[in-house]
Amino acid sequence: MKLHSVDYKDWLINQKRLPDVDSEEYKSFFDFHKELCMNGCTMNGEYINPFLYWHLNAWHTEVDIIDEYGRINQKYANPLLRDNEWLVTNEIDRAQKEKKGLVILGIRRLAKSVIEASYIGHGATFDENSQNVIAGLNAPDIKLITDKIDKGLNFLPKAWRWQRVEDNWKNQVTLGIKTRGGERMPFSQILIRNLDDGNNEEAIAGTKPRRLIIDEIGKGNFLRGLQAAIPGFTTPFGWGCSPILTGTGGDMKKFMDAKSLMFDVENFNFLTYNNAKDEKRIHGLFIGHHYRMEAKEESSLGKFLNKPKKSPLHDVPMMVSNKEKADEITTTNLERLKKAGDRLAYLKEKMYYPQEVDDIFLNEDTNIFDIEAAKRQKSRLLQGERTGTPVILYDDGEGVKHEFTDKMPISNFPLKHTDLKDAPVVIYEFPIDNPPYGLYVAGVDPYRQGKSAYSSSLGSVYIYKRMHAIAGEKYQDMFVASYCARPDKKETWENQARYLIKYFNARTLCENDEISFIDHMISKGDSQYLERQPDWLKEIVPNTTVRRDFGIHRSSEKVRDFLHGCLKKYSEEIIASETNEDGEVISKTIGMAKILDPLLLEEMIQYNESGNFDRIIAAELAIGLAMKLDPIMGRVGEQEDVRLTSMHKNKKNKLFTKSRGVFSSSKHKIFS
Repeated sequence: MKLHSVDYKDWLINQKRLPDVDSEEYKSFFDFHKELCMNGCTMNGEYINPFLYWHLNAWHTEVDIIDEYGRINQKYANPLLRDNEWLVTNEIDRAQKEKKGLVILGIRRLAKSVIEASYIGHGATFDENSQNVIAGLNAPDIKLITDKIDKGLNFLPKAWRWQRVEDNWKNQVTLGIKTRGGERMPFSQILIRNLDDGNNEEAIAGTKPRRLIIDEIGKGNFLRGLQAAIPGFTTPFGWGCSPILTGTGGDMKKFMDAKSLMFDVENFNFLTYNNAKDEKRIHGLFIGHHYRMEAKEESSLGKFLNKPKKSPLHDVPMMVSNKEKADEITTTNLERLKKAGDRLAYLKEKMYYPQEVDDIFLNEDTNIFDIEAAKRQKSRLLQGERTGTPVILYDDGEGVKHEFTDKMPISNFPLKHTDLKDAPVVIYEFPIDNPPYGLYVAGVDPYRQGKSAYSSSLGSVYIYKRMHAIAGEKYQDMFVASYCARPDKKETWENQARYLIKYFNARTLCENDEISFIDHMISKGDSQYLERQPDWLKEIVPNTTVRRDFGIHRSSEKVRDFLHGCLKKYSEEIIASETNEDGEVISKTIGMAKILDPLLLEEMIQYNESGNFDRIIAAELAIGLAMKLDPIMGRVGEQEDVRLTSMHKNKKNKLFTKSRGVFSSSKHKIFS
């Protein structure tokens, strides 16, 4: 179908005088502009998508204006054309044409709620017999959008304004005609659905949406709700609806579902975008700090599209982001807040105006870890430092052995649909010969079931080498092995976890809310490795009534706080420093530099109280056990254990001969 070609001066918003309401001219005038709203048009050779034409010409929202005294006031008017709207509406148009979804995450004040309201209003006004669904994670956020839809519909031209056949903004609004005889003739529906923080997974199930908005996806679990809705718009020709999902930096309180979708868009049938810094990295649409309002400047569509000076598109006013100005504003604000030492304000600035897509998922409320330090260490590891040797463990009847494998560790957090969960054991430093019981400790966080379509939970084990007094030892107080996986058969995970514990002769503290792994260890005759419910638990929870033979429970907030504190203290403790001639500290190295697992670091970066952080749990259990053992047992090797000291008669460190060069005894790469 050939699109109409129109001049900007002929846009609906530029009409100074409309035809008389009762005239034929009036009907033909609005029929023409309805076609532009439904099909789009071209303007001096440039395609104007139908939603953008509608949004600028028909929709109304609160717009900032300056009066003659320089005061900023608000009035209901047509939205301004900004690069924000140009980008978002064109991507919505592309999603509809490709029959895919679109996830948009980015800055505050993007005007996403205005765009969402306009999008639903567009479908409800022109798409007969359509269901237009607005969903959210809580009632206040939903009301913010429904209020905008309600007012926007009231401001439409009379020719396009429907009556409210049903008017319940908590559940359903039906547009149509009420006859004088009381007959109701519905045209379209607006359905309002509350996913209730992920607790109402079936909220959208059973609907047949032509348009679907899920707002503020970082505030709760929504993926199961989305999956429940997909059958309603699946057709033999592809998706009959392009769901639009949005989120805002700084509002990512429960972001695991949002992050899963954002970084696994292709497998969810959503539009994909290349990362600006790493083209191999794929994610949803990210709108970063360059689009902040303070960096907007008056310009034109012609200049924005780099059209020749003679192009009439230079007559189309547009607010465009000055990226250099945005960089300056963002950098200045971050430096000021960092200098002031206000960590929370600094993190909020990074979240509200993210420079990178990962900044969106920072969380100042519940993340206790040093996010910036974790990001620096992860970056160092990914820039070339070795991060362990993948192995498969087995028992040949004479003891546990290892064999090298081509299997790769899981590389994403949260998991993608395509990730292979049958991951190997990773050894950062192989065990010494005949390790004494207590040199190595293990933390274990098992999982409840085998294969699961939705669960992103993994079984995790971390082996930690305690502080010791072995001559010549350079590496201590460090994680030396990990196993994080979820193979189809749970028995596979249980056996590898058990072999890993035996391989290091590790004293093991297991999370005991799930006891199947403890039962597995007992059934195999390996209960001697298991730490019984520790006496020191009473120090943390004096009045605990929990009585279990092995392990520790994390259901108590006090227990969780204690374990979090162990990992936090470990990762932030100063382990090395450099001073100048005046004795002033000019640089320091903290414990974060000793963590060699990039995915453990990523969990620390993303930590919040609502997600699955299996690596953190296992690591905390290991460190917590080590910290409690130190004052009880002292340093391993303080009693001149022959099995330890004999290794170092020739001052050669055998610890570094088995690991295929994972470490070097002469170079401290991890501390550089």
